[in-house]
Amino acid sequence: MPITVETLLTAATPLIKLALAEDIGPGDATSQSTLDAVAPLHGRVVAKAPGVIAGLPVAEAVFHAVDPALAFTAHVCDGQEVVAGELIAEVKGPGPSLLAAERTALNFLQRMSGIATATRDFVDAVATTRAIILDTRKTLPGYRILDKYAVSMGGAQNHRMALFDMLMVKDNHTDGAGSITAAVTRARAAHPNLPIEVEVRTLAELQEALAIKPPLDRIMLDNMDLETMQQAVRLTAGRVPLEASGNVTLKTVAAIAETGVDFISTGAITHSVIALDLSMKITKPTTAPTLSWEERARRAKAALGDRLVILGHHYQRDEVIQFADFRGDSLQLARDAAQTDAEHIVFCGVYFMAEVAAILAKPGQHVYIPNSAAGCYLADTAERSQVEQAWLDLDAALVGQADAEITPITYVNSDAALKAFCGKHGGSVCTSGNAAKVLIWAFAQRPRVFFFPDQHLGRNTARALGIPGRPAEEILLWTPHRPPSAEAIRRAKVVLWPGACNVHQRFHPSDIAAVRARHPGIRVIVHPECDRSVVELADSAGSTTHIIKEIEGAPAGSAWAVGTETHLVLRLQREHPEQLIVSLAERPPYCSGMGAITLRNLTETLEALARGEFPQQVTVEAETAQWARVALERMLKL
Repeated sequence: MPITVETLLTAATPLIKLALAEDIGPGDATSQSTLDAVAPLHGRVVAKAPGVIAGLPVAEAVFHAVDPALAFTAHVCDGQEVVAGELIAEVKGPGPSLLAAERTALNFLQRMSGIATATRDFVDAVATTRAIILDTRKTLPGYRILDKYAVSMGGAQNHRMALFDMLMVKDNHTDGAGSITAAVTRARAAHPNLPIEVEVRTLAELQEALAIKPPLDRIMLDNMDLETMQQAVRLTAGRVPLEASGNVTLKTVAAIAETGVDFISTGAITHSVIALDLSMKITKPTTAPTLSWEERARRAKAALGDRLVILGHHYQRDEVIQFADFRGDSLQLARDAAQTDAEHIVFCGVYFMAEVAAILAKPGQHVYIPNSAAGCYLADTAERSQVEQAWLDLDAALVGQADAEITPITYVNSDAALKAFCGKHGGSVCTSGNAAKVLIWAFAQRPRVFFFPDQHLGRNTARALGIPGRPAEEILLWTPHRPPSAEAIRRAKVVLWPGACNVHQRFHPSDIAAVRARHPGIRVIVHPECDRSVVELADSAGSTTHIIKEIEGAPAGSAWAVGTETHLVLRLQREHPEQLIVSLAERPPYCSGMGAITLRNLTETLEALARGEFPQQVTVEAETAQWARVALERMLKL
């Protein structure tokens, strides 16, 4: 069961009491002697480094425990990635109380945010695989619930909470009972209703565990090397979920995931946590007028007038998207901008989107992105040099006939160089909304398709068109470090690049089962970048625009579990209060690339343009732009 805020605060309350007694004791001598007892101060909690926030309810509880008169306002949500310099929360109230609570509140918030940040790194490292990251019981004593809550905010799943909620037969149990089978028999007899997992150290022990009936709920591969794990995956053949454990670090976790295991547990995300660097800056309340970033943005936008158009992707922060002249998906936004006469196009999205806008822009139009570091995890999973090498391997397998046999298709979530590659080789671009139409066109040109970078959109679309995967093996997943055989390539109709979106990979079949249990009759709608196992269980799947239109057209009282980025889900909740709208996952999946653009970034960009400067202009090399436009126009003609 997910850890609720209520459960979190119940666990945190005695810890807060202990921490405050430890830190304040009979009183904060310095603050009490230097500050007026009732004079108000204003504290601003700011991120000094990028990371994932977790623990805001606990921090608020600390301030209220010291003085109920302290007012706490969070400006981000738990699970949200923040950038350096970003305002996390504000606290206002009596100065001595505020300063007495400051360090204890930050200690909780920094530790929990450090766990969430480390967890997100592990989750992102395996996002192109099927593996799910799990925590362990290696938590700070007394902080089990807090640590595991932070893990969930980082995007991983919780393993067992304690010794009483799951049977876990490890090496010491096996050795003490005489064998795995004997230990399992005794454990099941004593606790028939608890799930059971068994740890194995060798392939022989794995075979013994696989022979147990009824099947175990999970088998842990303890400290096995990569080759042995691969053998274990082949031997198990999906009969029982496999968990890898032991020597799991950020450097090794991707290779472990590529063996094909279902779960990877690691204690590193909790026992070796590095606190996220946060600080609280104190100021006195002032009546002096100061312009907010929002007001400055409004003034700069007004000054630019019709010379400016601002584009906002659906996944943007509310503070940013409120200024958008057009709100939508990436390609539609680029086309919308090109229909205007605006000189300046400011794209609040990620970098590849701004590239598309620059490619489609009319002469005299210039494209800017408020933060050039706003990248896309999915787009970064495929570089042109990697794709070109794969194309050479495909060409060799097809005896020099790749250009006659294969139509390359790139998802719009890719950089301009890959779009240009498709343009040069007779291919096209697609979006999540028109992928089926583009694949039908592609098969009319040539018998095979090479689809990149998102394997899930490619697989889901191909299967929807009736192209089977196994056992026919007409859908082939490319492995750059270990290319498929020439025979496998010749059997395939669709070759998929192994890329994935780190947001949509955070949804799992277990999320669908859980949300339907909580809300009987709820409709599940997901993005086609989700894994096939999720798409096939959902009631509907489609692009972001499809999701929005489905909900907009639904009657009052409808209930939806939405499998896409959290900013959009929260916005849909606010815009449709007549419906029940929840995120499909309890672990909120935010897009860090979209979140990299802040209101301050946008404001500074607009003010620079108003001064006649050209900040972070997005340009595409002429030949790349030419061929990328060819690929885009092939799609737009369909």
